[in-house]
Amino acid sequence: MWIVAKIKSKESSVFKQQLREKLKNEVKFYEPKVFYKIKNIKKIKNILGSYIFCFNEKFKDYSHLNSTRYTKGLNYFLKDYKNSQNDILKFITFCKNYEDKNGFLVKDFFKKIIHKRGKFLNGPLANLVFEILENNKNNLVINVRQKKIQIRKNSRIFYLPT
Repeated sequence: MWIVAKIKSKESSVFKQQLREKLKNEVKFYEPKVFYKIKNIKKIKNILGSYIFCFNEKFKDYSHLNSTRYTKGLNYFLKDYKNSQNDILKFITFCKNYEDKNGFLVKDFFKKIIHKRGKFLNGPLANLVFEILENNKNNLVINVRQKKIQIRKNSRIFYLPT
């Protein structure tokens, strides 16, 4: 059963290690990530921020989840995960369909999920929020700080929805 954990970003590896120890190494993790460059510096970013998917059959029983509540690096587990299994699986499958051979999400993933607003991850407009004015076959026409800009869809610019 999949659960969603909010973790302390700097303690991700400690959280994973301790959760594996508590559940006898039977845990799978999934973090949809992107790989990009800013000024020739390689960056990897979890698109869900400090959230991570965790799978273990023992999560069907709340007592096993309670025994992991105090895992180092964990803030909390999201509630109502049992009723959200179909949605979680759909999202994970959707993400995996847009991964490259190294497990990173490709740009086409973002084109499918961004409909109105986004935030640039790299390039000269890094960290700026934009509004989509037009989304056609080859270009994305956006509004950034009251300026209308056209970006080719095959460019190397990454963005996330806001």
